[in-house]
Amino acid sequence: MSLFTIVLNFPKEISDPKMTEDGFVEEVPGYYGSVKIEESVAQRIWAEQDFFTDSLVTSCGKKIYVDYAGDWNLSMEGPDFHNAKLVIDGESFIGDVEIHFFPEGWKSHKHHLDSNYNKVILHACIFSGASGVTNQERTSNGKAVPCLVLLPSLLHGIEEYAEAHALARLSGQDSLADLALSNLVGISLGERRERARSRWMAKKGFAHSRLLTQGWEMACHQWFLEILGYRRNRTQMARIAQQFSIDLWRSGQVDIDLIYRSQGGWKLRGFRPVNHPLTRLRQYAELWRTCPQWIEDLSKLWDTFAFQALDKTGSEIECPKVSQLSGIWIRQLLGEVFGRGKANTLWIDAAWPLLCAARGKNGFSLWMSWPAGDCPKKYRDWAKKLSWTNPSGKKPFTNGLVQCIIQTLSVGSCSSVKKSLTQ
Repeated sequence: MSLFTIVLNFPKEISDPKMTEDGFVEEVPGYYGSVKIEESVAQRIWAEQDFFTDSLVTSCGKKIYVDYAGDWNLSMEGPDFHNAKLVIDGESFIGDVEIHFFPEGWKSHKHHLDSNYNKVILHACIFSGASGVTNQERTSNGKAVPCLVLLPSLLHGIEEYAEAHALARLSGQDSLADLALSNLVGISLGERRERARSRWMAKKGFAHSRLLTQGWEMACHQWFLEILGYRRNRTQMARIAQQFSIDLWRSGQVDIDLIYRSQGGWKLRGFRPVNHPLTRLRQYAELWRTCPQWIEDLSKLWDTFAFQALDKTGSEIECPKVSQLSGIWIRQLLGEVFGRGKANTLWIDAAWPLLCAARGKNGFSLWMSWPAGDCPKKYRDWAKKLSWTNPSGKKPFTNGLVQCIIQTLSVGSCSSVKKSLTQ
């Protein structure tokens, strides 16, 4: 069953996708209205198999097993993936896979008239057709192409996938450090706050969606595991959250090696031992052993801490109050299982957004003033060069600075960096 089966806001009409420098951009349904998202987001979902793959069934009732997703075709000519290996109703096929947000994309892009698409063996779409009916399409030589709708199998809302896609493209930009830094020069304190606020509103929106679809306990459970998996192993951790219940973790009767082996496709290259997913799973088990009521304690935190002064949108929160709450979070709720950096990341990316969404609170100022979590070292270097921070600690390196940098790099404020990356 999908985690995201609540009613989405579909556009009244499915418009033709528009071409931009980053590829096709299409208007798709989100939780709070239509949003414009690059088609490459849908392609990345398929490339990384970032969905539940256990019970895939096409619109015509054929069972699908993906042995190999295929070679991602980035040339923008021809099918999106070549040489995919699929088992369809027990029969093995090797061929191409075409990806769209909607099934109507097959004909609107005129693939049914283009012989380059005659080797397509699967048409994968995020959403079903506008009429709710998704039929098989045909190639120019008359071959039927089954359609697989991925929405029932998605791990997250489409907006979260879009953000993950944007962040993935920011990785490995060390060679463009000077160019990226130039886009941060001259940003006022007020502009820094507003850019960070954009990130906060998106993060709280994700939290609200998860609470609607999963409830408090499951949202905490799955989001924590995803964060411990980092971007590269987020999918495997999300599947573990679904397959191994909260009650099992709470009981302490978990076989971590078995849980780790239950998933394939772990991406381990370049990981330090402390960040290995097996290590993080053991830490998560230790959290449950040390603090078996941590999810319940988090839900009560608003009532046990004087948050009235922290729920303002004006000036940044005084460091002593942030430091006090940070200590409660790390020592009492997390039992000092995680290092300070990872504990801060868990608070910034999951705990505080979920708590504010559940309570209907703003929470931005505290989020912005919180000590930075895991982030590239270059972000700290940039903040220092820009005099956003100083060694005295009077201007600390906070989460708000990190979020401002990410927002600047990821949404058009840094178009020159994006263009350089694609050249």
